Amino acid sequence: MGLTNLCLSLPWPRHRARKASVVKSSPYDSQDSITIAEKPQYAGQPGKELTSERADAICNKITETYSELVKLANYEPGEQINKLLGDLVPLCTQNLDREVVQQIVQSARVQEILPPLRDICSQAESCFESYSAAKIIGDGKDDPKTALERAKSFRYYSNYVELAWLELCGIRAAGRETPKRIAFIGSGPLPLTSLCLLQDLKKEAGNESDAQGIKVLNVDCDQAAIDISRAMCRAVGDWSKGMEFLCAEAGSPEVDLREYDVVYMAALVGVSQEKKEEITLKVVNSMRPGSLLVVRSAAGIRTCLYIEFDIATERLLEKLEPCLTLHPHNEVVNSVIIARVKI
Repeated sequence: MGLTNLCLSLPWPRHRARKASVVKSSPYDSQDSITIAEKPQYAGQPGKELTSERADAICNKITETYSELVKLANYEPGEQINKLLGDLVPLCTQNLDREVVQQIVQSARVQEILPPLRDICSQAESCFESYSAAKIIGDGKDDPKTALERAKSFRYYSNYVELAWLELCGIRAAGRETPKRIAFIGSGPLPLTSLCLLQDLKKEAGNESDAQGIKVLNVDCDQAAIDISRAMCRAVGDWSKGMEFLCAEAGSPEVDLREYDVVYMAALVGVSQEKKEEITLKVVNSMRPGSLLVVRSAAGIRTCLYIEFDIATERLLEKLEPCLTLHPHNEVVNSVIIARVKI
């Protein structure tokens, strides 16, 4: 879902950190599309100097936070990492003047720390999702209604609902019809996005008969992530009917996507533009012509947390027709890119 979910104030139990799944390499893939440049000089332009000072202050805060994060023995949820990431995420999701954003993302000192900073955030997000899924599952003795109540009372559940609805609006605009089969690559241990998509599609279908063919396939290369997400869906009972699971690498031959109307690629799939592009081409080659690809990306200062993905490269344009890009201006971190597989 995104690092917004890591801004917690409650203490967390200690448990072993799990590496990010599905080429869930890290949400911090080096930003190939950003040019490293020296800080511009604005002598004699007071307004510009003020802008530069603000960018400087934010760069300082980002690098200071990174310096504290690398001192931690691990990135398991806990009071210290919650505080550090709880400060970092709002810093990177605020609305800023375009020049300030450019100075921050082009800063050599920020560029230098992006890959390891993203990797730290990736591991922390993965642990957060595993912990949250385990909380929803409980001791395994509760009835589905109780587990479902826990899922819906999850602190960030409404964020998942809103993001899923926003993405479905974009999908409908690009595809001119509501999909029935969605595959989510890089679904992770907490498949709330998939569940929210599933509920929206069922609601639109209107009756049980029309909802029969609706399904969401969750794909992740981490078996532990698949196991816990499957267990969570079992815990909530019929509410998750239509959810399916597959442990496989993104773009691998065993992932046949021809029957799916829409294929999602999570923000953590691919550690760089080059790697993400590689995986995207493999995924697209297993999709049917006319189906839609939804890729979660990032823009502006949010690229301190996730890689920005360029869908309009020469290789990708041979296979895909970009339809639209949605950029958030609230606490949501990820941008959404929607493209159609060429016929």
